[in-house]
Amino acid sequence: MRAAVILLLLMLLVVAAVGPSIFAPAEKADDELVLLSPHWDGIRTEFGRAFAEDWKQKTGRTVKVTWLDVGGTGLIRKYIDEQARKAQWDKGEGIGVDILFGGGTFDYETLADEARMAKAGIKVAGGLFEPHPLPPESAQEIPNKVNGQTLRDPQGRFYGACLSGFGFVYNKIVVERAHLPAPSSWKDLGRPEYLGWVSCGDPTQSGSLQMAFEIVLQAHQWEEGWGVLARMIANAPAFNEGGASIPRDVSLGQAAAGPCIDFYAAAPMRRQGATHLEFVFPKGQSVVTPDAIAIFRNAPHPEVARAFLDFVMGELGQRLWYIKRGLPDAMGGPKAFDLERLPVWPKLYKHDPPLPTYTVARPFDQGDAFEYDDKKGGKRWGILKDFMRATLIDVHEDLKEAWKAVIAHGRVDDLGQALGKPAVSEKALLEAAGKGYTQMQLNRLRNLWTGWARKRYRAIQQAAETNGSAPAYEPAPNEP
Repeated sequence: MRAAVILLLLMLLVVAAVGPSIFAPAEKADDELVLLSPHWDGIRTEFGRAFAEDWKQKTGRTVKVTWLDVGGTGLIRKYIDEQARKAQWDKGEGIGVDILFGGGTFDYETLADEARMAKAGIKVAGGLFEPHPLPPESAQEIPNKVNGQTLRDPQGRFYGACLSGFGFVYNKIVVERAHLPAPSSWKDLGRPEYLGWVSCGDPTQSGSLQMAFEIVLQAHQWEEGWGVLARMIANAPAFNEGGASIPRDVSLGQAAAGPCIDFYAAAPMRRQGATHLEFVFPKGQSVVTPDAIAIFRNAPHPEVARAFLDFVMGELGQRLWYIKRGLPDAMGGPKAFDLERLPVWPKLYKHDPPLPTYTVARPFDQGDAFEYDDKKGGKRWGILKDFMRATLIDVHEDLKEAWKAVIAHGRVDDLGQALGKPAVSEKALLEAAGKGYTQMQLNRLRNLWTGWARKRYRAIQQAAETNGSAPAYEPAPNEP
């Protein structure tokens, strides 16, 4: 009883000290904006703040920026599909969200395609996005493509808002002390010396990792690229939760190297002064890709949504990605967080005097970057996820054990190559992608691929342990 009285007196003293204002309801904003985004808190904070300031200056009105938190890219897509099936689009209903902000262009292309949405049970005329033209200054400054990647949908349904570079990060101290060769190419992460030293997330759960793997497949061509991926993954002890965890593992010395997107590596590199971390864009084997933005059809706050897209694609928004934090307001940069992303305005990279930034990549000057095939990557995006899960992820232990045996018995040159043979040809996978299989059919097909992979890896392991010949190659079934 005495304790309760003392607690009550303390509470009364606090109220007396700070006044009743802490119990007053928050002031209601004039307008609202609702977004879905896989972007981290720093991006949300900086763009929410800067847009609210810009909106206030232009309209004299306040805006509440609400970020719906439903998880990463995969969960966001699931949420959109679920809400879109419920909406009565012909009656002006939508999913209750204004903006999709972040994620690769493949999902945007799918959501914008009326026919693809119909196949998913979502009937909406014109697709899920409302076309919106860029302001003249942005339209003049932003190119249509970079290295084969679309930055501006021809119908104005979505735009690349910033760019991401794909490569790998490595720990120079670990590499030196473990007597590993310093990696400079994707192939190096699949070298036998890197057994157990590679950090890797599950590419079927991480859009950035799947994109990195797609880049490897295109840069090296299907047959060779699959071998690079298979040996890289065989060098990983296990799969961690996602792409962002890879530079953390490498930074802490729990791994020597791992594939990741540039901005995931940027933060630990900056914090530690880049003294022991190195990020590598494999020369001629990587590209930059866009993170997109779009306005949902039947958005609840269409005027604010259009203004936000214009802000992101305009110079003020583009400077937020690029400039160091904490500089004078006239610079237009972030206040609390360094975003360390690549803008889609080429002129910002050539600003005179140079803008203060932590980024080092110059995506519009990459003369040695290969031409990424956006259509091919998009066509097989879904089926590739099933293929990777069946032949790399679900059979990871079999793959690792086979690779260990190959290395231990000195059979890298022949059995190591056999280990990296893909279960089906590129042509066969693309044909499967166009079949329109049901989920049940895909599950059956995936089981066939898994069975093939497990049998082959065990045969290669046995050949290594018995000094036998490489098992004859027969492709996996390609019909469920």
